[in-house]
Amino acid sequence: MTKPISSEKYFTWRGRDVTRVENFSDIVFALSLTLIVASSVPSSFDALIGLWREAIAIAMCFALILLIWSKHHAFHRRYGLDDGMTVALNSVVLFLIMIFAYPLKFLALFLVNFFTGFYRTGPEIMAVMSLDQVEWFIVIYAMGYALIFGVFALLYAHALRRADDLQLTPAERILTKLEVDQGLAAIAISGLAAIVAIILPAQLSPMGGSVYFLIGPVMMVLTKRARKRADATQAPAGGCVD
Repeated sequence: MTKPISSEKYFTWRGRDVTRVENFSDIVFALSLTLIVASSVPSSFDALIGLWREAIAIAMCFALILLIWSKHHAFHRRYGLDDGMTVALNSVVLFLIMIFAYPLKFLALFLVNFFTGFYRTGPEIMAVMSLDQVEWFIVIYAMGYALIFGVFALLYAHALRRADDLQLTPAERILTKLEVDQGLAAIAISGLAAIVAIILPAQLSPMGGSVYFLIGPVMMVLTKRARKRADATQAPAGGCVD
């Protein structure tokens, strides 16, 4: 058996060639970005200048799609799995990403217009999304976010079940489990955001969105702990880990 290509500190990349599943996945990612970027051609110079707000919204969407793509890319390079379960879960991820593109673009553009003062009056904001609709939009967004990262958790859980077949090292098993934990954390945070939006009075329901600020600290803590454990498995016998 040819030795796999090492491309990460902790992981040996087992996926060498780009598979048909990955080729198809990249096409879907590109299509999703097209759906986000697509807009009508400006009919005036003022409309053209006003596109800077949409450019910011597109950048926000692009950042999240890029994060999802990077997780997808890392999974296939790390494990090289192409079995039925992987293909099935991968297909679900691609479907969810295409559907998620619409609420993602809507939210990004709404936030940009709101914080840049494009909406000058309350009625202008209410014409786009009323307070009663905010809570349900947060629920819709939370469902999409939780489903996408939940399926990634299932993908990594599947890889963890195949750990012996893949000959994963102790460090690789720890960091594979980290990906599962991060997916579960994303589900928990999304669920909390939806609950907060629903139980608060209508005028406070937007506060549900602020729950997503927990993602950074939570993921950082989980990652730091897992990498410390992974480093410990790679430390020389009798050595110590800072």
